[in-house]
Amino acid sequence: MINRKFLLFALFLVLVGAYASNSAQGAMTPVLTEYPTGLVATAVSPTQVNLSWTAPTQNYGKTIVGYKIEQEVGIGVYDTLVYNSGSTITAYSVTGLKTGTTYTYRVSAVYSDDTSSSASNPASATPTTTSKPTTSSIPGATMTNTQFDFVPPDGTALSGVIMSSDDYLSLQYKKDPRAVLLNPVPTAYPANNNLSNLLAYQANHLAADSIPAPLVAKAISDKGILLTWLPPLEQYGQKLLGYKVEVKNNQGLFQSIDDDTENSDTKYYVTGLDSNTTYTYRVSAVYPGTHSNPSNEATATTLAPVISTPQNQTVTPPPVTTPSQTPPQTTPTSTVNNVKFDLTAPDGTLLAGIVATQADYQQFVLIKDPRTILSNVNTTSFPINNNLAGLLRYQDLHPVQQQSIPTTTPVTNTSQPVQSNPPPPDNSAPDKTLVNGVLTSVVASGVVGIITWFVKTKVARKIAKDYHFTLEHVSSGTPQIRIRNSGETIEDCVILCGKDACVWVDTNLDRPRHVYEGSVSSAKLPEQYDDNPLVSVKSGKKILRRINLDEMAHG
Repeated sequence: MINRKFLLFALFLVLVGAYASNSAQGAMTPVLTEYPTGLVATAVSPTQVNLSWTAPTQNYGKTIVGYKIEQEVGIGVYDTLVYNSGSTITAYSVTGLKTGTTYTYRVSAVYSDDTSSSASNPASATPTTTSKPTTSSIPGATMTNTQFDFVPPDGTALSGVIMSSDDYLSLQYKKDPRAVLLNPVPTAYPANNNLSNLLAYQANHLAADSIPAPLVAKAISDKGILLTWLPPLEQYGQKLLGYKVEVKNNQGLFQSIDDDTENSDTKYYVTGLDSNTTYTYRVSAVYPGTHSNPSNEATATTLAPVISTPQNQTVTPPPVTTPSQTPPQTTPTSTVNNVKFDLTAPDGTLLAGIVATQADYQQFVLIKDPRTILSNVNTTSFPINNNLAGLLRYQDLHPVQQQSIPTTTPVTNTSQPVQSNPPPPDNSAPDKTLVNGVLTSVVASGVVGIITWFVKTKVARKIAKDYHFTLEHVSSGTPQIRIRNSGETIEDCVILCGKDACVWVDTNLDRPRHVYEGSVSSAKLPEQYDDNPLVSVKSGKKILRRINLDEMAHG
């Protein structure tokens, strides 16, 4: 009887323990989420909002490849800012916002099969003039990352990209030659992307070699927009005459504002626009009798007009304080967010002590004349004293001066003694002074004519050319040499590896070709070459540069 009761009691304990164990395990089972959760929006500057969220945990076997970012444009109505961030990092920075305006966002996960999850909770933030990152949002407050805008060749820009400084440095070497990095600044914000993701995004946003790309539009005032682009890589042997610039009208159709710029400059100023208005542009390369397909469309909004302070506004004087014996402790309130530098224009004129924004400085570096030199570059908290439009205007006012032929001053020969009683002139003999003067004039005219003819010839122009180009050794895949030409056109260019001519990648020929200003060309190394051959770049018979392969930058 006792054994039976004991067995029943033991069985009861086992059942109670099993129930408790199952209950405990059920309590610890995490709740699976099918969409991003915990979205938070934080205003970190007068024009920027940072978003962060938690990734969904129930993806039904699918792989997250990025996130869709949406902004509310009406009550319950959202417009897509980014269809696919191309990154699995659960953070994103929205820049270029208006101060004092409330913005609401939501995010969705994007999967590898081109489907997306439901949207997250909405989150709102209002950038104000006093918005700044909190200490907790910047661990250690050390500038270890770089924030920038990434524009791939097709112009589909990613704004507010933040990655480690090492990844940013590697990106400059591994990116496509026509991908553009804009507005880079050091930051302590956490990274929201990495090198591999950005290169994968770039691979999906390439452009045809025959069109100008990428086109970038930037508002420079309340009345003007600056357009910049890179020239076509493939021009099929045609002479580039200029570019056609078009703007989209209210009906959504493009109309020309300049049929032919008649020069190879890859920047264009559009002025006389309405303030605080959005404009969309595209450009095409112009050739004799034809033109290329248009570039990507680029959009920019002109700045709001500057409201001047009324003349009769009363200024309240500062309160009078009693001076103390202890010197005041000054705490700098401004941040190091501007750039100070000196600019030497193409004609050698120096403009010192320029202070501009990081964005204007980086844009100027991209589009300046190759002969303009920037020196003594430092970050500073000093107030701004110049802008992009002013720098470009100053550069245009100081081009390379054409050298004039110096005039010779006649030299008087004083080595002969002066006769006290010179003999009377012989009127019957011809005037030697007159004859010598006529002969000198004839000879001088001939010399001036010869010099003028020589300067105007193609040979003289070729000799006087100012070449600016860089060489890179591309070792991945088929070994290549990449030449980036930022100066004048290199005519009849050929690259020699030792004594063998390299084969141009796009034509598969080793014949001399023109390497145009602003272009990037690649040539394959011979199948067999020395460990560290001497590479020569020639224009016709003239050798422009000699360098060993190992001394080149690696692309």
